[in-house]
Parts: sequence; C-alpha cells; structure tokens
Amino acid sequence: MKCFERRAILGLAASLAIASAGLLPDLAAAQDYPTKPVTMLVGYGAGGQTDLVARGAARVLAEQLGQPVNVVNKPGAGGAVAARELTQAAPDGYTILFHSNSVVNSAPFIMDQVNFTPDDFEYAGMITAYQTGLVAHVDAPFDDLQGFISWARENPNFAYAALSPEARMYMDTLAEANGLEPNAVPVQSGGEMITALLGKQVVAAFSGGIHYRYPDELKTISATTTFRHPSAPDVASIEEDGYPIGMDTRTTLFLPKGTPREVLERISDALSAAADDADFKKVTDGANIPIMYMNLDEARAEIEATYAKHKGILTDGS
Repeated sequence: MKCFERRAILGLAASLAIASAGLLPDLAAAQDYPTKPVTMLVGYGAGGQTDLVARGAARVLAEQLGQPVNVVNKPGAGGAVAARELTQAAPDGYTILFHSNSVVNSAPFIMDQVNFTPDDFEYAGMITAYQTGLVAHVDAPFDDLQGFISWARENPNFAYAALSPEARMYMDTLAEANGLEPNAVPVQSGGEMITALLGKQVVAAFSGGIHYRYPDELKTISATTTFRHPSAPDVASIEEDGYPIGMDTRTTLFLPKGTPREVLERISDALSAAADDADFKKVTDGANIPIMYMNLDEARAEIEATYAKHKGILTDGS
C-alpha cells in the first residue's frame, strides 16, 4: 500500500513538473513581449478614417513597445475578412486588428455570414470615436435629414455610397419609412467614399467622420450617433429626427481569443500613450476625430453593452 501511494505521489509530481515546464515558456514569452515585429491588420482599405488613425496608433505603439508595428490592410465585408483572419492567428500578441467595434456589435446582426460575439476576441483598448453621419456635397439641394428625404422622394434610384452594413441599414430604414428608392454604390474605404462624393458620383454617403476634413466641400446632413457631433453641433442626430437607430462606434484593438492578460495590458498601456501624443493628436485634430481612450477592461464592457443595444436596434431584440 505504501509503495502504491509513493508511486502515485511521484507520478503526480512528475505530471505537475511536465505541466509546469509546458507553461513556463508561455509565461516567459508573455512577460518578455514583444521580441519581434507586430502585424496590425486594418479591416478597411487605405486612405479612410480607420486607416488614418490606425497608422497613427501603429507609430505610437511601435515607440512604446520597442518593435515595428506593420499595418496590413485587409478590406472586405465591413472588416469581417480581417476579423476572420485574426481568429486564425496565434494568441501571442504578434497579430492584432485595428478596426471599428461594429464588426462585432453590428455586422453579425445584418450580415448572414458574420456571426462574431464579444467572446470571440480579446480587447486591448479603444482610442477614438467615430462621428458617423449622413453627408453630402455642399452643393446638394438639401441641408438636413428632412430636406434629404423630401428630395429623395422626388428622385428615385438616387445613388449613395455604402462602406459598411450599417450604412445600408440606415438607408434601408429611411427608405422603408418614407417610400424611397435608393441605389447603393459599394466602396471599400473612406478614401473611395470621399472620392465618390467629391466627384458627385453619389448624392450622399454614410461617413465615419473623415468628411470633416473637407469642410468647404462636404456637409453633414444627420448625425447617426446618439449624440450631436462635436464637429457639427448644429446638426441634429438621427434620433432627434425621430429614428431611434443611433449607434456609437469606436476604433478598437482586437486580439485572438486566449491572448495572455500580460500581453493585453502591455498593448493597452502602449495605446494609452496615443491620447497624449502630440503627433497622434495632430492626425486626429486635422480630421476632427475625437480621442476617447478606454483600457482593456473598459473596452470589453463597451463591446458587451453595445452588442446588446445594437442587437435590439438591428433585430428588434430577436
């Protein structure tokens, strides 16, 4: 009996030693992070607001982490292509995604092939808020949402630029409520959307806020957030105009599920430096992009809260 107990104890000790040996390299790797360049995926094409902020954030992260942070644009399906790629990456902090949180808190409710939930990723923080809104060329024959709706009733098959599933949702809601006949023109980046507006290839577009870089050429018709935009305080929100579908989105750093807490904290602390970085603020100020930093825990709470809220807006709670 004693021999059996001794063997059992020795066997247990050996198992624990093997398990510990397997864990130690991972713990050490997390504590030493990073030791090589980091790849930052961006879910939209180059030239738009998300790409602009991502590149500014990547520079700050590289300075804070002591390793290059290489931006790789992976546009498609409103960011779902990049997010899907992230789920296949190792949870070691060397592949991250800089994107709007809409890929988790909105896209799954309006895109058949997107089914992300907040639990599918880890979050290292949020850095800016989008001033999303319906925008048009300054020469457009309307200045507010009601004016646009009146004009659109008289001009069926008008073209508007749609960068994301949310853009289509907003226009579909307005069209159904007012008998409009819109024609969506897909664009892959904020840059393409701006080009379409400035070239008058479309009469309107749903912008994430990059249109504020062109105050003499573009105007905001409606803020599709729950708040009026700091850059256009006289423009009513879509909720003030009677459509309870305002949704707030933020640029977010996503990481693969299972990324160690130590790595998340390291990246979150590095991201926080962007809020006070002079060059980063020049980028955001130049494009009228509000900086609203959230750490990793605040970011997860925001994702979970807006996931529930947006589900109610986009699916009537079903």
